[in-house]
Amino acid sequence: MASSTQASRYEDIIERYIASLLRGKGEELNSYLVQVESNQTVVGTKAITRCYMVKSNAQTMPRVEDLALRLADFMIDYAIPRSEIKKAKNLDSEENTTLHTSALARKARKLFTKLKKTGEGGELLLYLLIQSVLRLPQVISKMSLKTSNQMHYQGADAVHMGYDASTQKLQLYWGEAKLYQSLDQAITNCFKSLSPYLISPGGAEDPRERDMQLLLTNLDLANSELETAILNYLDPHHPSYNLLEYRGACLIGFDSSSYCKTPFDKTQEIVMEELKSSLTSWLGKINSGITKHQHLNKFTLEVFLVPFPSVQDFRDKFLEAIS
Repeated sequence: MASSTQASRYEDIIERYIASLLRGKGEELNSYLVQVESNQTVVGTKAITRCYMVKSNAQTMPRVEDLALRLADFMIDYAIPRSEIKKAKNLDSEENTTLHTSALARKARKLFTKLKKTGEGGELLLYLLIQSVLRLPQVISKMSLKTSNQMHYQGADAVHMGYDASTQKLQLYWGEAKLYQSLDQAITNCFKSLSPYLISPGGAEDPRERDMQLLLTNLDLANSELETAILNYLDPHHPSYNLLEYRGACLIGFDSSSYCKTPFDKTQEIVMEELKSSLTSWLGKINSGITKHQHLNKFTLEVFLVPFPSVQDFRDKFLEAIS
């Protein structure tokens, strides 16, 4: 059994190094998305919603293509394990080149599917929202575990982590991104996919088991001390496992008719007011989606609502951006 001194040392390591895993300054999407409403509590649940809209250009048209191109800039950070990125950077520094990092961009691009109905643009957007808004780093690069770029990864769309020093709990965030033309369908499928990762009783039938095993065998934080400390929380036989707290993070994307369809049709401010007027209805739908699943309302959920002019157009633009 670990001593209290050793446990305290691990806590210091976790608190110090989790913050060091964050990339960027949290401003990566500021030119492409604008917040419609923040920190709206869903009554009767522990869910917090944040609604964002696609920003308009000078002609008041939504910048969907620009957003897709921006997401493509983060392919390496999202898809390639930290240890590989670190190695490439070190080699580039030694050789005074960008050759090795450029090779990672090519490798990352090949990991993305070319399927027209791909949801990977939404998954990458969720990754950036969790990191830039919630300031929670990604634990594992799941894209690198795909066996084929003609299929999607089976399992949770994202795994991020945080740490609460006051409770000494490691917070593991399971993420799901759902983009549909219909808001109702996006909500239904999002919480249907997320709930088994939070409310499963555990044991041999636990749907989290595969992803937990992947975490145990593929955890890549580019820091051996941090990995040792985190693995204690993920080990069912270690006392720290009882301080592992599951949480959820969701991206719900859907079509909205509020955006301009022709240049100078209406200002961004008018579009935002139209979206705001729908928020109460949207929150009610989220409440219904959560309460359909027993006990899901007891879990902390971070819900990002992103209305698009067209979800399919966003998918198409993302495929173009990564090709």
